[in-house]
Amino acid sequence: MRKFLIIATTIIGGLCWAQEEEKEKKWLIRGYVKDLLSVNIADDSTTIDNLIHNRLNFKWFPTDQINVKVELRNRLFWGETVKYVPQYGELIDVNNDYFDLSVMKGRKSLLFHSMIDRAYVEWYKDDWELRVGRQRINWGINVVWNPNDLFNAYSFFDFDYEERPGSDALLVKKYTGVASSIEIASTIADDFDEMVIAGNWKWNKWNYDFQLLAGKAREDITFGLGWAGNIKDAGFKGEVTYFSPYTGDGKNELLASVGIDYSFESSLYLNGSFLINSAAPVTPGFQESINLFSTDRLTAKDLSPFRYATFLQTSYSFHPLINGGIATIYYPSARNALFINPSVTVSLKSNLDLDLISQLYYDQFFKAYKSQARLIFIRLKWSF
Repeated sequence: MRKFLIIATTIIGGLCWAQEEEKEKKWLIRGYVKDLLSVNIADDSTTIDNLIHNRLNFKWFPTDQINVKVELRNRLFWGETVKYVPQYGELIDVNNDYFDLSVMKGRKSLLFHSMIDRAYVEWYKDDWELRVGRQRINWGINVVWNPNDLFNAYSFFDFDYEERPGSDALLVKKYTGVASSIEIASTIADDFDEMVIAGNWKWNKWNYDFQLLAGKAREDITFGLGWAGNIKDAGFKGEVTYFSPYTGDGKNELLASVGIDYSFESSLYLNGSFLINSAAPVTPGFQESINLFSTDRLTAKDLSPFRYATFLQTSYSFHPLINGGIATIYYPSARNALFINPSVTVSLKSNLDLDLISQLYYDQFFKAYKSQARLIFIRLKWSF
C-alpha cells in the first residue's frame, strides 16, 4: 500500500509538468494548500495545534466518453493534541471504505496522514452514465442536515473538509429527460449488512425538483423523499427518510429536515432549517452530546443526538473582498444546548483567502450551564 501511494504521488506530480506540455489538455491538475491554526480554550488550559493540508485533484480525459479522477488528501498535524492524546492518529485515520487507501506516520507531537478519497472512472454514452470507484454519491438537498444522503452523510462542524467523504461504490445513471433521471448505486463491502444499495428517481413538477429513493442502508430498509423549489423568492428545500431495521434489532426511525433561504439584493443572506430525529432522545446524555463533534464518519441516521434541532444562518458581503456571517444551532431540550459559529473570510488575492472562524458550544452539564467548547481557527488557503 505504501509503495502504491508513493507511485501515485509521483505520477500526479509528474502530470503537473505534462499538463503544460499537453496541447489538447487531456490532463488537468488542481488543488490547494491550507494552513489551519486552532486554539482550544478550556477553563483551566489552552491547547494550540496546527494543520497543513494539501489536496491534489487529478483528472484525465482519455476519450470524449471516459474520465478518470484521482484526488489525494495530505495532512500534517502537530501540536499539543497530537502530543498528549496517544490515540489521536486513530481518530484521524477514519476509513469506512472497502479499500484502505491511506497511510499514517507519526512521532511525538507530529503526525502525517495521506489518503486517496477519490479514485474513479466515469463513462458516458448518450443518456447513460457509469461511475466505478471511490466517489461521492451526493443525494443530499438541504444545507446542513441531509437525511437523503445515504452514502456520504457529513458533519456541519467539520468545516475544513469541503469535498466531503467518498465511498467505494458503483453508480449507474440514466437520464430520462432534461431534469429527470434514475440512479442505482451500491457500495462494496465484505458483509452484506454493511452495504448501502439504493435507487433514486429524480423529476421536475410544478417548478420543483423532486427525488424519491428506496433501498437498504446497512441494516435498514429505507425510503425517502426530497424536494427543492421556491415559495415566491425564497428557496424551499426538504428531505424525509424512513429507516426500518430488517435484522430484528433496533427500532424504526424517521428523519426529516426542512429549510428556507433568502438572498437580498444587498447581499444579505438568510437561511433557516429544522431537523427531527424520531429515534433520538429529547435530552441526550453527556457522551451522546459530546459525539456532536466526533471525527467518526456519520450516517444519515446519526445527524444529531438530539431529537430536535434548529439552524439559523446569516451572511453579508461587507466589501467585495470581505464576507462575514454567523450560524447557530439550537437544540430544544431541558439543557437548551446551543452552538454558535461566527466566521469572516478575506480575499487577499484571487487564489488566496484568509478565514477567521470560531466554534462555541453551550450546554448544561453537572447543573452548570456554560461554554463547554471554545475554539478559534485561523486558516490561510492558497488554491492552484
